[in-house]
Amino acid sequence: MEILKCNGVEKIYGKGSNQVVALGGINLSVEKGEFAAIIGTSGSGKSTLLHILGSVDKASKGTVIVDGVDIGKLNATDAAIFRRRKVGLVYQFNNLIPTLTVEKNILMPMLLDERKPVKEYFENIVSILGISDKLEALPHQLSGGQQQRVAIGRALIYRPALLLADEPTGNLDQKNSKEIVDLLKLSNRNLKQTILLITHDEKIALEADRIITIEDGRIINDQKRR
Repeated sequence: MEILKCNGVEKIYGKGSNQVVALGGINLSVEKGEFAAIIGTSGSGKSTLLHILGSVDKASKGTVIVDGVDIGKLNATDAAIFRRRKVGLVYQFNNLIPTLTVEKNILMPMLLDERKPVKEYFENIVSILGISDKLEALPHQLSGGQQQRVAIGRALIYRPALLLADEPTGNLDQKNSKEIVDLLKLSNRNLKQTILLITHDEKIALEADRIITIEDGRIINDQKRR
């Protein structure tokens, strides 16, 4: 089942002689349950693409379909709701709310909608992430790796159609980086979570089942490894 489809996606900034083409026609399809990495150097367009896929930004041209919804047609309010419910976002900086406990940080997307999580699913997530004993802690009481685990939990709580991870290990040491990637792989395998991992690190990209290489705003290679 196709969970993501991009057709001719372009992103252009400025006009005339000041025009910059950040994305030059991206065609991409991702199946439900895939774990794919998008790799490219700084300025290659990979983060721009992620922002468009996550409905944080809009394409200048082309269409993006996520879980059957043309996200380019959503207004700002509907895009925010769609992003909260259907797209899990994990960034290099975890953006946790410092005054809320681990549990409330994870549940924040559902609290905003005044919804309650499925207890068994919540317990499964925090168990997989290894933070079951940290639920009453505040973010500042956690290590960097633990904070990123909380951010992943928050991204997973709504069972999103797509989880987008933008350089999620960029702020971590080698040991914690490996643990975070292993946890993403575990959520892909155990929760059947579809994941797109954005990275400039080839070693991290090699952990994925598919590597998509982007350069100068275009996909130059798309290779399935498993």
